[in-house]
Amino acid sequence: MPFSSILSRGNLIILVCISVVNGLLLFFASMKFMLSLQQSGYRGKRYFKWLASPETPYLSRLMLLCLLGFLFFLVLCTTFSSIVGEKIASYVGFASYLLFIVAYIRTESAVNAKVPLKKTKRLVRLCVTFILCATVISFGLMLLLDLIASSIGSTVVYLVRYSLICGMPILTPYILFLAYLINEPFEEIIKRYYLKRAKNKLDKSKVLKIGITGSYGKTSIKEILKTILSQKYRVLATPASYNTPLGIAITSKNLDSTHDIFIAEMGARSKGDIKELAALVKPSYGVLTGINNQHLETFGSPETIKDTKFELFENLAENGKGFFSTDSEGARELYERFGGEKFCAGLSGENNLVTATDISTGQHGMSFTLVIRGEKPVKCNTVLLGRHSVSNICLAAAVAYKIGLTPQEIAQGINRIQSIGHRLELMPNNKNIVIIDDSYNSNEDGIKAAMEVLDTFSGRKIVLTPGLVELGKIENVANLAFGNLLAKHVDIVIIIGKHNAEMLINGLTAGGMDKSNIFFAKTLNKGNAMLNEMLREGDVVLFENDLPDNYS
Repeated sequence: MPFSSILSRGNLIILVCISVVNGLLLFFASMKFMLSLQQSGYRGKRYFKWLASPETPYLSRLMLLCLLGFLFFLVLCTTFSSIVGEKIASYVGFASYLLFIVAYIRTESAVNAKVPLKKTKRLVRLCVTFILCATVISFGLMLLLDLIASSIGSTVVYLVRYSLICGMPILTPYILFLAYLINEPFEEIIKRYYLKRAKNKLDKSKVLKIGITGSYGKTSIKEILKTILSQKYRVLATPASYNTPLGIAITSKNLDSTHDIFIAEMGARSKGDIKELAALVKPSYGVLTGINNQHLETFGSPETIKDTKFELFENLAENGKGFFSTDSEGARELYERFGGEKFCAGLSGENNLVTATDISTGQHGMSFTLVIRGEKPVKCNTVLLGRHSVSNICLAAAVAYKIGLTPQEIAQGINRIQSIGHRLELMPNNKNIVIIDDSYNSNEDGIKAAMEVLDTFSGRKIVLTPGLVELGKIENVANLAFGNLLAKHVDIVIIIGKHNAEMLINGLTAGGMDKSNIFFAKTLNKGNAMLNEMLREGDVVLFENDLPDNYS
């Protein structure tokens, strides 16, 4: 093919059209990778760690897609070239690639994500950049190969052009990362703008600001505290798990002069994260729920976790107050470290500002006596399950009491607390069974609390779980212990996914569970199908933890 023919208007239009179509198809094929990048907090290191994991199936599926597309392309080209000519035959072969990639997209989209893509403005910008990158790369590579192959002959030009396109899906995760790198400087500028605007608003606001951090229980205590304080004040709290700088910045947009209190949940995966959040909010009250090895994989060491959580108390406003749970050894240690005005609460220890006695647990909640130092004890009821929930209530009650609520107002707030989604939540159903959803972000302390709750129920106990994740070097040991714990409290275990399967099975068998009561399901959907086949009246089912989509 002559050089002038390659650069002709007709040929360029064909190249552009094919590039745009391919860019759009690669975009739809990239959804699983985009979800993983989002769930990795848009951090390249975590994204590539997931991508390199042998448990990640999506790269191998893309390789199979490329292979099938290429083979069918060759077969169709060979078959039709002698009939309709090389150029038309190459178009027919290219059609086979389109059919395969569309089939791949339909298959992948049929698998529901546990946590779907959050359609944020940042994601939209990333999608646009990805499509542009995929289109430009497709066009550039085809044009380059056309130029190289022009001296050889037209047959080779078309063969090389479309066989190259057949191999492009394997580049999808890397094109996505390229789009991320292109956008990142702009995203940083946008982030700084929103954070600066939020900080100015929070600094000028007269509301009382409360920061809540910990390895676990942050959302639970936030919702409990918000409900109690709402008895007397107008409260704005970060929704769901909006515990990042942008999450707090977005929430602060709703802050107005009618609010009395602002509650910010503060999450962290590495040293300095809490310091950034505390500097943004500058809370007068700091609350520590508890500390364990959750997210040890990203923190690196238990001491780093403690130091990171303590960043909240190092960055409180002047004369800020600290509140600590006595039911966590790590929280008690940081209580001793904090030199400001401080209070502790919980079911353990002797110096609690707030504690609880006469705890009675039923299948539909608990009753207990709330004891505030220097005040007359009050009777309380809650739909929440587990002694750890009472501990959380005590910590929230301590904060509310110091803000100015009476014991009676606190008790009224406790009675109004609703179940917190995916945290030992009783799920309604039309069968005579008990379903408990504890699928959000399980940890070593949480599973012990879940077993305590299970023990309050009669009937056959069934647990579906993928085990514990993000524990770094101790993950295998933790899941071995988890399996051992399950064997002592439940009758049947359905293990979801292969990530921790071996360690869980070893722990279960070491704990004495018969192998006939241990089942394995590759996905949660298959686990649910397995569960439906074995369910019978009177069963108690616990969903304990749920792997994010960047695990298998």
